[in-house]
Amino acid sequence: MSGSEKPVPEAEEERVLRANLSVRALSPEALQRIRAATEAEWRAQVGATRRRWIPVAAAASAVLLALVGTWTLLGRGSAAGAGPPIARVERTQSPGVVEVLPLWRESTVDVGAEIRGGQDLEVRGATLFALHGGGNLRVAPGAEFEVVAADAVRLVRGEMYVDIPPGTRAAQSFVAITAAGEFRHVGTQFALAVIDGSTRLRVREGSVRWQAADGDSTVPAGTEVIIDRDQKVTRGTIDGSGPDWAWTQTVAPAVEIEGRPLSEFLDWVARETGRKLVIADDGARVQITTIRMHGDVRGLEPLQALKAVMASTSLHLDLPAGAIRVSFAGEPQPSTR
Repeated sequence: MSGSEKPVPEAEEERVLRANLSVRALSPEALQRIRAATEAEWRAQVGATRRRWIPVAAAASAVLLALVGTWTLLGRGSAAGAGPPIARVERTQSPGVVEVLPLWRESTVDVGAEIRGGQDLEVRGATLFALHGGGNLRVAPGAEFEVVAADAVRLVRGEMYVDIPPGTRAAQSFVAITAAGEFRHVGTQFALAVIDGSTRLRVREGSVRWQAADGDSTVPAGTEVIIDRDQKVTRGTIDGSGPDWAWTQTVAPAVEIEGRPLSEFLDWVARETGRKLVIADDGARVQITTIRMHGDVRGLEPLQALKAVMASTSLHLDLPAGAIRVSFAGEPQPSTR
């Protein structure tokens, strides 16, 4: 400040500053122009973002629809099986049997269901399959097998038991397949197992024709064959009765006894258990042909059913190792209840 200028009082100085720094209010027309410009810029930005997003969203939707379609088609194609029927689920123990489907899914297979070519089945409870054309297939808990044709299955893991009585399936074969080859029945009872990559064959009755990479051979009853991962073969003997076969009796086919002769029932029990039937005397021999049975033994395992039936006769029953022994123990009885 020069010496000639008069000092401005403090109050007057503050008034001048306020006047110079104040901003005039905008007119309504100016406010409208600013609002329109701002809205136009916002629409431009949103439009660009939306144009970039739409192709990506459309592509994602197409992929999702494709996956859903594939899932649906695969599920529908596998659930019922694509090939001819090979068997029917006759009995199963809890927790039952399931079909393994694509994409890590599974479907419960109910009693009475038809099993067809193309299906992959996982058995969680011992299960009985009635084979079309005769005989039956019993599969142990923990086993998995694939149906490859109307007369062939491939055992992936676990154990199965093939029971085809002599004279049945005369015009039809049945083949069980593992990495060790093909095993074809010849009026047979045999057990086949896949354990840690090795195949084990046990022949209980009849014989099995084994077709391997290096040729064919016939395996007779009473023989056990083990083929390891390296195709090394070990042979031994196996008893037709005992604990090795016990699980097969838990899902044995039901037998009708009403009005049937006792002799037929004894033959059935002997075959189911692998025991030799011994009729000890002439009195017992007469009795088993004349007695007609009555009642129902469904739900009982073969030896349980045997004891229940024999308890209502005058015959004496013994069960030494590997045998069923029946002897005359009283006056002949014409029938049993």
